[in-house]
Amino acid sequence: MDILHSILSNTIIAFIILISIVVFVHELGHFLAGKAFGIEVEEFSIGFGPKAFSFKKGATEYRINWLPLGGYVRFYGSDIEQIIPPEKKEKSFLYAKVHKRAIVSFAGPFANFILSFIVMTFIYLYGVPYKPTVINVLPNSVAEKSGLQTGDKILSIDQKNIESWSDLSTKISTSPEKMLSLEIEANGIKKNINIKPNKEEVETTLGNKQISGRIGITPIFNSSNIIVFPSSFFAQIGLQTGDKVTKIDDKEIKFQYEVISYLKNNLKADSEYLLAKNIIQNKFLDNNFNLTVIRNNSEKNISVNFNQPTLKVWATNIIKSNRPEINESWQYRFLSADQTISEFSAKGKEDILFPAQSAWQKCGLKEGQTIYSIVGQGKIISLLQVYSWMDSATKGIPPANNKNINVKMSVLEKNGTLSTLNCEIPLRYGYDHLNRATLYLDFPIKFYSQSITFPNEISKANNLYSALEKGFNSVLNQIQMTYSAIKMLFTGSIPLSNLGGPIAIANVAGEAAKGGLIIFLMTMAFISTNIGMMNLLPLPALDGGHLFLNLVEAAYGKSLPKNIQITVQRIGIFILLTLFVIVFYNDILRLIRFH
Repeated sequence: MDILHSILSNTIIAFIILISIVVFVHELGHFLAGKAFGIEVEEFSIGFGPKAFSFKKGATEYRINWLPLGGYVRFYGSDIEQIIPPEKKEKSFLYAKVHKRAIVSFAGPFANFILSFIVMTFIYLYGVPYKPTVINVLPNSVAEKSGLQTGDKILSIDQKNIESWSDLSTKISTSPEKMLSLEIEANGIKKNINIKPNKEEVETTLGNKQISGRIGITPIFNSSNIIVFPSSFFAQIGLQTGDKVTKIDDKEIKFQYEVISYLKNNLKADSEYLLAKNIIQNKFLDNNFNLTVIRNNSEKNISVNFNQPTLKVWATNIIKSNRPEINESWQYRFLSADQTISEFSAKGKEDILFPAQSAWQKCGLKEGQTIYSIVGQGKIISLLQVYSWMDSATKGIPPANNKNINVKMSVLEKNGTLSTLNCEIPLRYGYDHLNRATLYLDFPIKFYSQSITFPNEISKANNLYSALEKGFNSVLNQIQMTYSAIKMLFTGSIPLSNLGGPIAIANVAGEAAKGGLIIFLMTMAFISTNIGMMNLLPLPALDGGHLFLNLVEAAYGKSLPKNIQITVQRIGIFILLTLFVIVFYNDILRLIRFH
């Protein structure tokens, strides 16, 4: 498996393997259908250009060419202008009955669908990786206002089981302003919550606008690396900023929310004020606990004993202080070091990100500060808020050079005090993944720790029938997605600049291969379906164009005049060449702009 992964990790090799298999299966469909009807095959070729390897068996030459960008099957008598001797008409393509020619044309795309079906069935038998439906609730979101909490697991929506984050995301995004009934599991207890997703206009990866439902959840969580405020409960028990909590008693800890859940559920307090009040009232004499943390790469054990006089003194002083922040819930008070600056990314003066880095440093941002709040975003409790703000900050600003944006933010200093920064940051002029001119707000900063997700779980079909059913439904979904994309392309919802050619496919294949064999196979299945659908377009020189002419011929009752067929064929070749020029132009433009 390691050898296979190392082979596939090469983008060029991954592309050649993927496209060769997809093209081979497509052409094999045409080949087998033609053979089944007694049509003679002159050439079965994978790739274009000069011949790399070939052999002949019977009347057919089998060859592999140097450019792995497609393939073809040449049937005897497929040239409209070719003169066919009477004794060979039964073996020629053009003299085959119209329904046979239609089946031969359809067999290529159909073979692509079969390949996708077989691959997806195998994947479901082997096991499909999926993200579990444990949620991180963002502040001031619909989810928070509806009673959902970070760490809850969504089990079903409207009595339909939700197995993966993909299922959850799809259901919510397709239900804007529709009341949904959620069954969740919170701290081992199942309960029901009703929620109505907000309606938002979003842009898809293809560039078209659509209405989507949003409730403010994410599968990305703060790590258990913590920020400790001076005079806080955590400082009092001996924790320090940067400590990574790994255990509470015997329970393994990976996420910040698990520490918060312990405080809320075991100590019955959702704020420092309530915790201090409970300590004064002697409610926790038997609730002592032990913390294990990693500090400076060493493990350290901390015992918390609520009989300690120092905790009583702390609790009394906290309540007397009457500071507003002591009433904040742990979610807002207990911050993660994921948002603490460890260093600026190393940038030379020639680096495109250097102007932004220099401006951030000039306005006072530096190592050791924790991002506390941003005007327009409120208090920051997750880096996702920062990234969301960065994406939205430039919306509505016409793309042009020499544009600046004013940013006002608060940062928590190492000593626990807050500082306000007013920054004038230059925006970078660039291009997005759709080749559109765009302004970027750069934040070239590394943080003390990284947000994390739950590890993928594996979903396997219970039996072969279940795998076949899931594989079939997966191909249907892929066909629907491809159809929608093609429809938007022809209606203008997606510009032609979004089309990608061999270089784009190579990049996709390379990235998929880095994700492992299963991700690579899933990508192969999707591209196979995509190629099958594209070939069914009713354009001359494509399989769909041949099918359309077969339909016209069947309705007309006889073959179309040769001059019309020749004209249609030439138009088809012109369209294909134009399409090749467009996709290659887009590919090259992406390479120039991104490199």
